[in-house]
Amino acid sequence: MDFASLHELLRSTYDEMMPLCAQMTGIAKGIAGLGALFYIALRVWASIARAEAIDVFPLLRPFILGFCIMFFPSVVLGTMNAVLSPVVQGTEMMVHRQEGNLAELTAKRKPLPSPECMPNVPPTKPSSG
Repeated sequence: MDFASLHELLRSTYDEMMPLCAQMTGIAKGIAGLGALFYIALRVWASIARAEAIDVFPLLRPFILGFCIMFFPSVVLGTMNAVLSPVVQGTEMMVHRQEGNLAELTAKRKPLPSPECMPNVPPTKPSSG
């Protein structure tokens, strides 16, 4: 199996699929925005109804989730690709090194004798007992 072509195939598939997912990410951004708006409105309305102070920090959670959804291709996938790229390159180097070692050991291995070179050994008779 050629791992270099596998990595190229995965990279080309990734590059082809990202533009095709643009419509889905647009829909996800809209749903996330509406969800964040309704969540914050509900929390603020409930706090006002109970005559409590409005906690600001719990209301930041939908903004962070919306931020991750809004910038998913660049922030989330970009970060994952940046972090995992050295791992992919390291494992690819290990594979090439192991393939080289295997080829070297295969070349050093003594070939098995051919059947023509083996002396004729009479078959053994089963012992009767």
